[in-house]
Amino acid sequence: MRIGFIGTGSMGGMLVRAFLQSTPSSELQVVACNRSPEKLAQLTSRFPQIETAASPEETVSRSDIVFLCVKPGDAKGVIQQVLPYIRENHYFISINSAVMLDEMEAVLPCRVSKVIPSITQVGLSGVTLAMHGSRMCAEEQRYIESWLAKISKPIAVEENDLRVCSDLSSCGPAFLAVMLREFAMAAVRQGGIPRDLAESLVKEMTQGVGKLLTEEGFEFEDIIKRVAVPGGITAEGIKVLHPSLHGVFDQLLVTTRSKSKHHGSSAPESK
Repeated sequence: MRIGFIGTGSMGGMLVRAFLQSTPSSELQVVACNRSPEKLAQLTSRFPQIETAASPEETVSRSDIVFLCVKPGDAKGVIQQVLPYIRENHYFISINSAVMLDEMEAVLPCRVSKVIPSITQVGLSGVTLAMHGSRMCAEEQRYIESWLAKISKPIAVEENDLRVCSDLSSCGPAFLAVMLREFAMAAVRQGGIPRDLAESLVKEMTQGVGKLLTEEGFEFEDIIKRVAVPGGITAEGIKVLHPSLHGVFDQLLVTTRSKSKHHGSSAPESK
């Protein structure tokens, strides 16, 4: 399979690396172009098997699946640019929401999808949100999601739900990292332990909790009940958290929704 990437910046480059690391070379050939030759050169120096293209048009011509990984403001222009080179049997996938699915279908003669990746795909983990156009039958949707499954857990969502879902899956890692960093720094201030020790403890704890939730069948409430014994130290700490957190995440989601409307996009910032 030949997969083309138009744009190899932060998210596009991450996807290229993830696919190449997770897929045998006999199953995948990557074709890529980028406005900045330097960023593409950084990728090809690590992955010399990447075929470079001089333009988006050439990338499309040499690919079966095309990932559009440009900035939201450039997406519509690039779509018009490559339109003469799009075949009906192409899969065309945008990684941001600058263009709605029905808008892409109105212009492009091929099958279209939108996917919202996450920084967690650096570790071949986390969620990729997937939305498919009306020309995609169930089998074709599964086919695209089988590729996404090589680097993540693909979850199909409705386009109208994209904003709040991407807050959880794509913006969420940054939100969580802010909270974890503050937890570690509080331990430094209140306990006098070195910062590297505090951060190491928090990182290992986070990894352990993640495994409980994703591999051991624990729900959030299970962990709380198992650790926070009534009248114990953890339970007292949770009492402190409740009033502080009440409404915080609601306001966070209201803020991100307002920001996305201002920018005319439902996707997280183009990372």
